[in-house]
Amino acid sequence: MTSRDPSTPEATGPTALSIVAGSEQKTVLETIVGPWCKNKGYTCTWKLKGSVDQARDLQAGQIEADAYWFASSVFSQLANTKHVLSDVKPMFLTPVVYAGYKPVMDKLGLVGKDVTAAQIIDSVESGKVKVWATNPTQSNSGATVLFSFLNHFAGNPPGQALTAAQLKDPKVVDDMKKFFNAMDRTPPSTGTMTSQCVNEPNLCQTMFTYEDLVIEENQKLVRQGKDPLYVAYPRGALAISDAPLGFVDHGQADVEGHHKVFNELQNYLLKDDDALKKLAAIGRRPGNGVGLSMSNADAKVFNPDWGIKTTLREQGVTFPSSEVIDQALDDYHSLYRKPVNTYYCLDGSGSMASNGGWDGVKDAAKALFDPAEAKRNRLQTANKDVTTVSIFNSNLAAGPWTVTGNDPSKFTDLRDKIDGYDPYGGTDMYTCLDHAVQQLSRSSVSKKLIVVMSDGQSEDKSRASSIDELKKAHIPVVTIAFGKRASPGQLQEVAKASGGSHVKNEDMVSALREAAGYK
Repeated sequence: MTSRDPSTPEATGPTALSIVAGSEQKTVLETIVGPWCKNKGYTCTWKLKGSVDQARDLQAGQIEADAYWFASSVFSQLANTKHVLSDVKPMFLTPVVYAGYKPVMDKLGLVGKDVTAAQIIDSVESGKVKVWATNPTQSNSGATVLFSFLNHFAGNPPGQALTAAQLKDPKVVDDMKKFFNAMDRTPPSTGTMTSQCVNEPNLCQTMFTYEDLVIEENQKLVRQGKDPLYVAYPRGALAISDAPLGFVDHGQADVEGHHKVFNELQNYLLKDDDALKKLAAIGRRPGNGVGLSMSNADAKVFNPDWGIKTTLREQGVTFPSSEVIDQALDDYHSLYRKPVNTYYCLDGSGSMASNGGWDGVKDAAKALFDPAEAKRNRLQTANKDVTTVSIFNSNLAAGPWTVTGNDPSKFTDLRDKIDGYDPYGGTDMYTCLDHAVQQLSRSSVSKKLIVVMSDGQSEDKSRASSIDELKKAHIPVVTIAFGKRASPGQLQEVAKASGGSHVKNEDMVSALREAAGYK
């Protein structure tokens, strides 16, 4: 038996193991775990799913695999409130760093020295540089950044966990608000952010990301003859991602055999010299050592010219209880983040009625605009946000309707208007995009987002001009495909041109949360 592509059916039999893992583990799965499974004669399958979604699934009892592999303990703690995970161990370590091209970091005074958290905060808040970080409610790296700086602003040393009382401290709230208001963009995933930031240096000059992803990216950049990124470690607020891997006994067949394969895999990743060398070669620090210090590290990987330090002895911040984690993530939406002006373009054409797409849009409206559902799915709107909805067919068929703030009754009314609409007519997505760009360009709210929900089958007479305007506007567009036999081509083009993303509607709430990740 061999390891298989994640799109294949779940493996069965006594020597099998199915894994749900964060996208951060993709390289580890493909280059280390897969070959190990093949060599052992085991059938291993995996599916990539963000740590937030893993936590949400396990909290709801929606278990689809033998093992769950998170990016860090922040979300494994949330996932395990019902104690479904066992044998949870960190597999390797990587700190969250502040990274940018060397000339930019040098101008900020962050090259060639130990850097404090206060110095990085001053750089972020100075307005001299564009800064990206992932959305803490959707991405583990963003959540790790959230707790590292919450701990710092609360005055806690690394070994002291944040408390619920500290979250209510007005000074902590003000400091976090100022910090996150300095972020220029908050993409929903670390991988998306890192690749987009490297590809768009005019829009992203620095970012908070994982050290190992910087190493992977730098290896690519050097091979391409390009300048690598340089990192700084926030001394006093250093947060460490520890890649915890845990097992779930949910009554699956051959559970003892699966558990045996799981234990062997853990031991291999933690103790086998060959595995440790392979992990180090892609920038992962050993999880069985003392802290982050490494001996005999390969300088081509942990390259000091990139700012990488292998003698780090600082203790990482201690993550708080699951209750405090949960409250802090809610506080990000309601208290900390920059206000966002979001424009929703909903496809209300006749094809959406016949292919089931409009039923999906109505379900999405409930998840977004029903206050209780929005809170449950971390899709809340803040009190300074602006939300606009237009329904389009061959023109604008209904709306635009705009809500400023987060009055529950106004959002309920918005949901009811969508629910009461009957799809008809042709499709011209570009007309709605043009209206959205025009309205958002006039807005004084600095952070803007467009969300398109459509089957993607649009007339394209104004396609070229709309795409040009999107590129000029620098407003990310998240496109979500709805309806049977949805056509992704035009939706993908719009997303790529704008620096946004295209989401397959396999899990509607996950798709909406990826869109909300830009907030």
